[in-house]
Amino acid sequence: MEDITRKLNFLLANLQVQRANLQAVHWNLRGCHSFLTFHGYFGGLYDANTGHIDMIAELVRIHRGSPFISFSRYLRRATISEVSERESMDIEAALNKAFRDNLDIMGQIKDLFASTATNAPDINDYMALMSGDYGKRQWFLTSSMSSSVPAVPKMEEKEEEEEVED
Repeated sequence: MEDITRKLNFLLANLQVQRANLQAVHWNLRGCHSFLTFHGYFGGLYDANTGHIDMIAELVRIHRGSPFISFSRYLRRATISEVSERESMDIEAALNKAFRDNLDIMGQIKDLFASTATNAPDINDYMALMSGDYGKRQWFLTSSMSSSVPAVPKMEEKEEEEEVED
């Protein structure tokens, strides 16, 4: 279980940094013809992250671990970088940053989902819930960005087997 709580703590670190980034965008977004829409959207995302953060920390405790609690530790452990006060907060930059951060977290969710399939159904269930949430976020972000956005890596698909009739 130690490996699972370690992975949960790394996800917690990324969620905390992502939440701070989303909040920074929400507060400082500019140059957007749909300001009210995106201001509300980014605010909703950082609010949703608060719920995910709380549940991930509780899952760490349930599995006899100690959740990270300091922001300096989150920053040291996160694979997501925090936005700088010098970074542009125009809509394209904000959408691109949210898109990249979302991809990182989706990768962690997928890894945790695979790691807990048989031995931690509570974590597996929550990763399934988060996968749906983050998949929807990715769809919205992709739909909102200009054509200059990096393409989403394609997931490998299994070939369908032909059905044999009896």
